Parts: sequence; structure tokens; C-alpha cells
Amino acid sequence: PKGERVDPLDRGGEYRSLIGLPGGTKHPKYPEVEAAAAAKGMTLAEGKGNDPDTLGKKLVYVYDTAKFPFYQAEVYHQFHNDFQSPAYGKKYNDLVNEAVEDGRVKVTGCPDRI
Repeated sequence: PKGERVDPLDRGGEYRSLIGLPGGTKHPKYPEVEAAAAAKGMTLAEGKGNDPDTLGKKLVYVYDTAKFPFYQAEVYHQFHNDFQSPAYGKKYNDLVNEAVEDGRVKVTGCPDRI
């Protein structure tokens, strides 16, 4: 609700809101991301690593993907619904299949599909 997580047990730095961009805040599209965030009442801040939770702060950390590369979780965790809010819809959920097919998401060897 109002830009916050629904599940009250999703707390801690591992649940912080973030976006990764090559170059971080120096990415050429960063001003567009910043404007979109501001339009929703959100603030962006440069991620430093090991940043705290953003719950209740309307804050999104921006990480430079050269310094903080993406580490993918199991396929199951990509494009799935939140467990305590309405489903996002089949179109959203099916994005994982496209991402696996084109190589953006890799099979990890863990239980990847349920």
C-alpha cells in the first residue's frame, strides 16, 4: 500500500528497494528514473553497499552495476506474485519464460519451478 511492502515479515537490508544501472546515478537515463520516482513520491539515493532497509522511507537505492553486479536467485523468484497482495497477472508472470529463453535469467540448479 502506498509504495510499501505488504508482507510485514519482509524486513531488513535484504528487502531494501533498489535499482541497478551501469554507472549508477551517472547513467544517461538516470534523470528519467529520478523523475519517475519523484512523480510517485519516492526519493533515490546512491547505494553504497550493505545499505539498510528502506521500509517506510519511500527510498530506492541506485547501485552501479559495475561495482555491485547482479546475483540472480532461483528462477522461481523472478517475476512472481507477492504472496499477500493481488496477483500481478499472467502477462507479468510469463516474463520469466521470455527471460530464460533469451538468457537474461539462468537456470541455477536449485528448484527453479514450482
